[in-house]
Amino acid sequence: MGKSTRNNVFSKLIGFLESKESYPHPVDKVEHIQTHISHVFIAGPFVYKLKKHVDFGFLDYSTLNKRKKYCHREVELNRRLSDDIYIGVVGICRKEGHFNFEESNNCSDAIIEYVVKMRKLNEAYFLNRIVEDGELSNVHLDRVADTLTPFYLKQKQGRKLSKWGEVQTIKVNTDENFRQTEQFIGHTIQRNAYEAVRYFTNHYFQKNQQLFQRRIEDGRIVDGHGDLHLEHIHITPEKVQIYDCIEFNERFRYGDLAADLAFLSMDFDFNRCRKEERYFIEKMSNNLKDDDLIQIIDFYKCYRAYVKGKVKSFQSVEEEVPKKERKRSSKRAIRYFKLSHRYALMGSEPMVIIFMGRVATGKSTLAGVVADHLDIKHHSSDIIRKTLAGVSQTERTPEIKRSALYSPGMFEKTYDTLISRALHSIKSRETVILDATYSKSAQRRNLINSLKHKSTPYLFIELKSRDETITERLKSRDEKSGVISDARLEDFETLTAGFQPPKEIDERHLIKIDTEQSPKDSVEQLYKEMIDIHLRS
Repeated sequence: MGKSTRNNVFSKLIGFLESKESYPHPVDKVEHIQTHISHVFIAGPFVYKLKKHVDFGFLDYSTLNKRKKYCHREVELNRRLSDDIYIGVVGICRKEGHFNFEESNNCSDAIIEYVVKMRKLNEAYFLNRIVEDGELSNVHLDRVADTLTPFYLKQKQGRKLSKWGEVQTIKVNTDENFRQTEQFIGHTIQRNAYEAVRYFTNHYFQKNQQLFQRRIEDGRIVDGHGDLHLEHIHITPEKVQIYDCIEFNERFRYGDLAADLAFLSMDFDFNRCRKEERYFIEKMSNNLKDDDLIQIIDFYKCYRAYVKGKVKSFQSVEEEVPKKERKRSSKRAIRYFKLSHRYALMGSEPMVIIFMGRVATGKSTLAGVVADHLDIKHHSSDIIRKTLAGVSQTERTPEIKRSALYSPGMFEKTYDTLISRALHSIKSRETVILDATYSKSAQRRNLINSLKHKSTPYLFIELKSRDETITERLKSRDEKSGVISDARLEDFETLTAGFQPPKEIDERHLIKIDTEQSPKDSVEQLYKEMIDIHLRS
């Protein structure tokens, strides 16, 4: 059969599956959904999944026999964590130009395709819907944890599994991810994020050889689910069912149970359920008596968020997928890559990042870039001060009002507001950026003491430039509109004389960036040094 003939037959098959008259049971309408590897048809009380004729290397559905094999494998594997979702594999016959279902597969010679038949589940009970409705509770998390715990613990350990916990084996997957996503640099992932995640991943392997070996020795390598997302967990009052695992490649399913849990953990973060994420991982750590889970989960969350970004990127360029869905996939890929980038730079724990330094060293510019790259809230002292005083943010404050705007009382109120906003974000487990000169040691100590009181991680980024560069930047402000800062050339000497270098800040909490270099180089240096601190901690 030639390619054009095959394509014509396949097009007619899709039409057959889209027609409500085709099914051997009552159907009001058929909903057709595409992913980058499947066509899914929701028809009345059942769902039919047709695997696409694709070969991505890591996934090969290119022949009928392979698609048949993986349909049966999908049913078999998914019955481990669900009891009545997967009905079986159904053949589709073509005789004299007409299609029909053959659930008994008796017409094997005429079967041109296979589909997985499943029961349609009540949408209200999917975990992603529960999250969207704001109804996620610890009870839900406990039930999921209690379902997954025996699934992991009952698995027998052996060489077949343990090799999948070895660094060189895991690195095959991470290296593949970076190769396959290079094509999306500048589209769904920025170059500096790509390089940062790759740097973090490779250096994490180097620095944590003993941790990976201990995971193997402790029996933490499993034949897991491989795609443990919110939308694959269904929770009714009667039972928890988990489905749609990876059937097409064992190396995506075999691995550390932390890698399996990281998908779900990352999903909670993606949906801003960070408190719930921490509760769930601590629950699993206790259930499994796995003290290292908390330590290694951030590495795997970085990995899983990157994988999700990769998958969504593939979907964003799949011609068969509707344009609206491709656009949506592109936006989600960007968000997942940003999340992976955040994990690489600072892990999961919320922290306060403070951009400080003398006037016109580029604090607000770099803080804004990082906030945009990582989807982090950015609080500027200039904006807060002018907002509190009720003056225009984008016009230089008249001289008659400046004495009040920059009085000791207003300075204190501004910096207290920065602390207040930081603590509010941390309470919600949100990382936050503060952007201010923090020129006085007392201001910095006050902030540090407030953060230590709440056991909050923090990092100061001091930006530095030569006096000549700063004066040129201050001169140029008079020629620009919309400048928020009021500082100008005549303020340089006074502001410089009042700046106290941050000698009291421990090097574990301080990065110094020379902004004489290009903004691109400043960002790359910052990300590398943030990762180095993250790895040391």
